[in-house]
Amino acid sequence: MLIKFGFSTLRQNLRVRTHNSEQGRLFFPSSPCSLLAGSWLLACGLLFSTIDCLIFPATARAEQAVLGVVKSEENAAQWTEITSRLQLAGVAYCTISLPDVQSAADLGDRAVLFLPNVQAIAPTQAIALEDWMSHGGRVIASGPTGNMSPPGVRQLLGSLLGAYWGFPLTAPANLQPLRTNGRDWLRQAGKGGQISGGVVIPTGINSKPVAIWQSKENQAAVVTTDRSTVLGWFWGVNTVAPQEFDSAWLRAALSQYIQLPATATATEPAKNCNNIATADVAQGS
Repeated sequence: MLIKFGFSTLRQNLRVRTHNSEQGRLFFPSSPCSLLAGSWLLACGLLFSTIDCLIFPATARAEQAVLGVVKSEENAAQWTEITSRLQLAGVAYCTISLPDVQSAADLGDRAVLFLPNVQAIAPTQAIALEDWMSHGGRVIASGPTGNMSPPGVRQLLGSLLGAYWGFPLTAPANLQPLRTNGRDWLRQAGKGGQISGGVVIPTGINSKPVAIWQSKENQAAVVTTDRSTVLGWFWGVNTVAPQEFDSAWLRAALSQYIQLPATATATEPAKNCNNIATADVAQGS
């Protein structure tokens, strides 16, 4: 089945985000191709001066899912190890420079944002994150997120993420996922032996520990809500956890929010999320 679209129509649909200039709100528009026949999707391609939309399985669209990964001053020294794990996870992603974030629009329009070991977050950036999440954004965070931030920011982050890093473990411990009903995604997460992590403290009634540190206290290692996942270790650090362990947990956490390919494949080098958005908007102008 072949459907023709006018070029001007496609340019309008391909805008990756819309911004309400009066309210300063970021919205997440639907895909340029409509959902047809249950699990089948339309994927669009340019052919000469017209656009042909062909029907592909839903998994073909899932492979295009993009994760926004925040780069900060604190994780810059770990960036090579972080990106190697992202490549191993086979998740297409783009990067966001934290110093450039002043509003929700600066966080991009990807469905999920990853904060790997981001410890210093300014008040303006925390408010931007709150605004971004209020429009449907989901967050995965690792390590002591925001622990170097002002008290008000730490309180806001604890509310947004549903948990916070309480304190480091006194010794490495095994991480044990909790097998509970409705959390099939945990089957993808593996065990990595002795991990140097920290205790994650839930902050709300919807905050659920889904993995614990195996010890006498069985303290929380991973806590989730319907819009966030907090990992209780420095993700992307070779001296903390193996690459395979980190990558498996990222894929597992992501699978709560977006559909991923059944198997991980190597991804291309990441681009800046906002540069991608700017290029797409320019093409549609």
